[in-house]
Amino acid sequence: MKKLSIGLTILVSSFANAAEFSDMATVKRVTPRYIEVNHPISSCQTSTEAAPPKEKGVAGAIIGGVAGGLLGSRVGKGNGKVAAGAVGAAVGAVVGDRMQNDDTNETRNVERCTQRDNYQRVQEGYITTFSYNGHEFEEETQTKYRVGQKVSVQVNAIIDQTN
Repeated sequence: MKKLSIGLTILVSSFANAAEFSDMATVKRVTPRYIEVNHPISSCQTSTEAAPPKEKGVAGAIIGGVAGGLLGSRVGKGNGKVAAGAVGAAVGAVVGDRMQNDDTNETRNVERCTQRDNYQRVQEGYITTFSYNGHEFEEETQTKYRVGQKVSVQVNAIIDQTN
């Protein structure tokens, strides 16, 4: 059996000697002792979102306009070359802009996680009440004693030696 220590003081006078011995105490009550332990729960969800728009540039429109103007000026004669060059430049600028600044809606997967508390009561031993020589005392124990069980205890007593 597990030995428990109790302090028993017998005061008869101010001059005393100490004595230590083992004896038996009786278990009077056993109460489970609980603590709260947090086991957080995480949950994640993935959703699809539109990607942020890209920054627009002008290089595609400039390059497309120059290329379209050069190609258009090769078509036709006289003033037709100028008109064809102007139309080619306009069409080339639009095509170049569309190629560089693609307006398709891109999407991306985004994961969002949350965490919530999950407290649980967990038993962490017992509060046991013992009776010894007409006195009761409590101890935290890991062992579950039975009510009425006799348990070995270590007794420290101060005994009067002056009388």
